[in-house]
Amino acid sequence: MGTLLFASAAVAEPEQSVAQGISVGVSNFRYFGLLRPFEQATTMEAAYQRALGTQGLGQNLFVGGGLRFAMPAEKTNFPLEVFARGEIRTRLSFWEPAAGLELGFSRVALPWRSLRIPFANEILEAEDGRNGPLYFAIHAAPLRFHFGRFVVGTLEVQWGPSGPPFGTVQRLHLGLARVEMQL
Repeated sequence: MGTLLFASAAVAEPEQSVAQGISVGVSNFRYFGLLRPFEQATTMEAAYQRALGTQGLGQNLFVGGGLRFAMPAEKTNFPLEVFARGEIRTRLSFWEPAAGLELGFSRVALPWRSLRIPFANEILEAEDGRNGPLYFAIHAAPLRFHFGRFVVGTLEVQWGPSGPPFGTVQRLHLGLARVEMQL
């Protein structure tokens, strides 16, 4: 019996592994508030993503997360942010666009302290009170290209509110370049 099980396992097709990968990227982002804009920040990102399955819709649904480090770090409230992302991907030849949602925790906001308005501190403090540490963003990466085990991308866009309170400060994040290696 044991020999029969071993022989059937040997001739069976190998199980397809779940797609997963690690990526690094560089991006710019800015917050937009009701009272004033915030300065722009450049971030370096490291992320991990994994497909939910090997067949059907599961092979196109990816979940993951990562860290971003903002530069210049000395101008930030705190230079690190943590995020989780869910996205759907599709592949046509070597083109592999992706879209989804991202949730994160960030204290990177760079208030624009160069305003020359009398009593500007009250305006700055009011705007800082509207910018909480959490954010929710819609993520779109239409320019992603698959070459063997590597995926390269550019011009990713994330847009969404920061809070609480949500809806008063918006976050625009533009991915400039990304390289993903599939494991």
